[in-house]
Amino acid sequence: MYKTFNKTSELIEWIQNLKRFSRKKSLDKMKYLCKLFNNPEKHFPSIHVTGTNGKGSVVSYLKNVFMENGLNVATFTSPYIVKFNERIMINNDMISDEDILKIGNAIIEKFDQIESEDYEIPTFFEFITLMAFIYFSEHKELDLAIIEVGIGGVLDSTNVIMPIISVISNIGMDHMNVLGSTLEEILINKLGIVKNDIPAVIGIKDEKLKNVCLKYKKLHNLSGNFNFPLLTTYPQHQCSLEKTTFILPKYGEIELQLLGIHQIENAMIAIKTIEVFNSLNFRNHLNEKIVISNVILKRGLKKTTWPGRLEIVSRNPLIVIDGGHNSDCINRIMDFVKTLPYENKRCIFSCSSDKDKEMMLSLIEPYFDEIILTAFTYKRHSEIEELNRLCSHSNKKIINNVNDAVEYVKQNPLSFNLFIGSLYFISEIRPLLK
Repeated sequence: MYKTFNKTSELIEWIQNLKRFSRKKSLDKMKYLCKLFNNPEKHFPSIHVTGTNGKGSVVSYLKNVFMENGLNVATFTSPYIVKFNERIMINNDMISDEDILKIGNAIIEKFDQIESEDYEIPTFFEFITLMAFIYFSEHKELDLAIIEVGIGGVLDSTNVIMPIISVISNIGMDHMNVLGSTLEEILINKLGIVKNDIPAVIGIKDEKLKNVCLKYKKLHNLSGNFNFPLLTTYPQHQCSLEKTTFILPKYGEIELQLLGIHQIENAMIAIKTIEVFNSLNFRNHLNEKIVISNVILKRGLKKTTWPGRLEIVSRNPLIVIDGGHNSDCINRIMDFVKTLPYENKRCIFSCSSDKDKEMMLSLIEPYFDEIILTAFTYKRHSEIEELNRLCSHSNKKIINNVNDAVEYVKQNPLSFNLFIGSLYFISEIRPLLK
């Protein structure tokens, strides 16, 4: 007999201690869990988003564009930056503690039945995915949900939905132990979210990988269109610590609050998704046909913010945080850092233990005058001793915990200070800096 909870904080702690993921060969268990709750995932239209990097930004761009058009938009994302509730939102409102408690306990009450029918209880990600589906299904005025995968695609717990559009933001080397050891293998895993007769937007620019997509489409007899945004060249653009702008002939100048040239790529994926959306004859919960105008699109993109993505948390001293957690992402951030006109740059680095730490550090080191190595409290953090061994920078400093690292930066600021390496790292330091 599993106990239910009276306090949301205790329930959340318990959920976070569930087994994180499981090796699985099918989605039968997730389908079973959904069936126990009358298939909530079928009660709302959705857009499904995967990718190695940029998927969170794409989700946020889409959400803000749809909201600007007056739609009620749900989002399911991971991980959170400040509060667990951020994972499950409708418009800009997080799921309440009361709803977490109600839905979480309702799921737990089914655990004995689940085990009696020879299934294991849900993993952490299965649990919160089911919670999101149930929550969204209860809101009858919801127009659209944007669902972000946890890891990969084909066997991700979110892949029980039948979306109106499938989106792949980009492909890079991450989670290789789960997804595959080559870009081709990782791409094929993520292509697993694409359903027959459902259009897909695929944000890749490598021609070899595009051919992998087309071969996959033919092999699986997928009738939906594959749409590739133009990403091989960047439109006329400007990137600064104030804003990002670029020009598209159809739209004119587009302004973003999110910083870095990689955000132009994410925005162009979102734009292509909106163009596909406009072709679908989509109707809201009032049965009104929805078409997103160019004006609405540009306003939504401009309003978009996303914590922990080249986020300026202090201007005096200048402190920027970014959750970049793999080599592809680090490369993108360094492309931005190297353009900044600052003589003294400092990087404060920490990452999870399962990342390619040596590669990440090698990409960072050339662009900074000082490297600080530290550790966050999340159980998967890398040991400082290992980071120190892998870091070859001539001016490196060891600070054992994030609190002391933040205090050191505040007391000894350089002209540019960047915290980077993990979203879990950023979630711990952000409250200390804001």
